[in-house]
Amino acid sequence: MTSINLLAFCVALSLPLATAAQPVAQKIPEGFKPLAFMAGSCWEGPLPDFVAASTGVSEQALSHCVRWRLEGHVLTDTLVMSALTPPERGETNYYWDSETKTLRYIFWSNAGSYSTGTVKTDGDKIVFDDERLFGSKGVVHFYTTWTPQGPDTYIQERRRQNADGTWTPSAVAPFHRKPLK
Repeated sequence: MTSINLLAFCVALSLPLATAAQPVAQKIPEGFKPLAFMAGSCWEGPLPDFVAASTGVSEQALSHCVRWRLEGHVLTDTLVMSALTPPERGETNYYWDSETKTLRYIFWSNAGSYSTGTVKTDGDKIVFDDERLFGSKGVVHFYTTWTPQGPDTYIQERRRQNADGTWTPSAVAPFHRKPLK
């Protein structure tokens, strides 16, 4: 085998390995397109107001690191609030519900809580209008929007529903793109 043929053979063998190692989906499924800009990066912003108020920690950054998994069929967002004692961690898995044609998610945390909901769009806003957080204090309903502000920032606006049905703002803050950890 000549050295040129050997080189071509080695390159041909390495192509499937290089393709398999890429962290982003090759073809983004239609339902994931609103969140696709987040994949392959971490996003940092402040703790939600209600967390800061209940813990006394006010200057802590919240980090979301987002990766494609299972050949682009799941988008995973790993959450870390490291200044809390113990640090709170969680994971959100976004998945396409083919029966209802809806992008859904489920979140679990090491605090024992979990939440579920759907992802929608309203113009350029990403809307989470039916989140239900199940935890030690019962069920809390949230309404959240993420509005992209260019490729490296989005604004999160979050409200929680009170027992009387009214809504209280719980976070309005920018999140900025950081390298994937």
